Amino acid sequence: RGRGVRSRCAHVGAPSGVRAAAATSSSLTVAYRAGGAAMDELSEYELQRLEHIRRNHEMLVRLGLVDPTPAAPQQKAPRKPRTKLPPVPPESLRRSSRVRDLKPEYTKETIDQFGDDLDRQAARRSPAKKRPRPEEEDADEAALRREIDASTVAFLTEAREAMSRYLTSADGAAPATADAWREEAVRRWGSLVGGGAGAPARDWEAFVTTRLSKPPPPSPEPLLQEWYAADMWQLLCCCVLMSRVSSWETKHRCISAFFAAYPTPSAFQAEVVQRGQVDALRGLVNSLGLFDDRLKSLLAITTAFLLPAEGEDAFAVDLKKREQGGHKIHGVGEFGWHSWLIFCRDMGATLKASDEALKSFCRWRAKRHKLATAEGAAAGEAAEAAADDGAGAAGAE
Repeated sequence: RGRGVRSRCAHVGAPSGVRAAAATSSSLTVAYRAGGAAMDELSEYELQRLEHIRRNHEMLVRLGLVDPTPAAPQQKAPRKPRTKLPPVPPESLRRSSRVRDLKPEYTKETIDQFGDDLDRQAARRSPAKKRPRPEEEDADEAALRREIDASTVAFLTEAREAMSRYLTSADGAAPATADAWREEAVRRWGSLVGGGAGAPARDWEAFVTTRLSKPPPPSPEPLLQEWYAADMWQLLCCCVLMSRVSSWETKHRCISAFFAAYPTPSAFQAEVVQRGQVDALRGLVNSLGLFDDRLKSLLAITTAFLLPAEGEDAFAVDLKKREQGGHKIHGVGEFGWHSWLIFCRDMGATLKASDEALKSFCRWRAKRHKLATAEGAAAGEAAEAAADDGAGAAGAE
C-alpha cells in the first residue's frame, strides 16, 4: 500500500453557516510535504480515500449542503523547457584511439596517482547513513496510516452531521407538508423515487424518515461500510459488492467505480433497468466475480428502496421473508443485515455480529458507548450536586 511514500493527506476547513457542512467543502484539499507532491506519488490507500471524499462531497453538493467548488489540490510548478545541446561534429564522434593513431592519455603512473586520490577522498568522506530497518519503515508507515485515518474520521463526522440536516425550510427544520417531504426524497435519492411523477399517493414522511440513516461515530480505523453509512441504499449495495471478495484493491476500485456511475438509486434504475445498460455495469464490477448474482441483488435492493409496494412506504431490512411479514431483500444475508443495523441504525453496541471485522467494530462501539454512559452519569450527578448546593445556600440566606 505505497510503502516508502511520504506524502500526506489533510482535511482542512471551517464551518460556514446552516446550509454548509462544517469544513466539508475543503476536504478535497491535499497538503503535501516539501513544497508539494504529484497525485501519482500517493499510495493506493490515500488515492482511495480521496476518491471516497470526492464522492461524499458530490452527494453533499447535490443536497445543497456544501459549496460546489472545493479548493483544488496544489499544482506542481511547470517544468522549464530543456535546452537542446548543439549537434556533435562527426569528426569528434567516439572512435578507438588505436584506429585514430593516438597515444594513450593515461600512463601507468597517472592511473596509480588517480587511484591514490580516490582512496584519500574516501577516507575523508563521512560515513554513509544507515538504511532504515524494515521494522522502522513499518513503524513510519503505521504512523502515516494513523494520521490519514484521523483525518478520515474528522471528514466522516462532519459529513454525517451535514447529512442529518433538512434543507426544505429556511431555518433547516424538518419538512412540514407531504409535498415538502417528497421534495426531500427527490433531493436525496433522485427523480424516480416512489415511482416518479404519476405514482400512487404515498406517506412521504414515513418514506423519508425510515430511509434516513443514523450512523454511529466513525471508528479510529474506518471500515469500508463507514464511507457509505450515511445512505442506506449505498450501504446495502456496498455490502453486496464487497461480499466474498478478498482483494482490498479490487473491492475499492470496483465499488468506487459503481457509485461514480450510479450515485443514487434513481440513476441506477434509469441506466440499468429502464435503458438496459447492463454491459456498462458489467464492465465496472465484473472483476468482483459472481456478476449475475450481484446484479439480481442490486436490482432487488433498488426496487425495495426506491419503489416499495403500495401501502409499504416504511423501509426496513431483516432476514424474515415478506410472505411471513418480514423485510427480506434478495441477496442481503446476515452480513448485509448486520452491517445495516450497525452502520445505519447504530446498534453495534449490543449486536452480536458473526463477521470478524464487524465483531471488532462492535467491541469498539460497546466500549465507547459504555464510556459515554459513564461520563453522562457523572455529569448528571455533578449537576444535581451543584443544584443541591445552590438550594442549600439559598435556604441558609
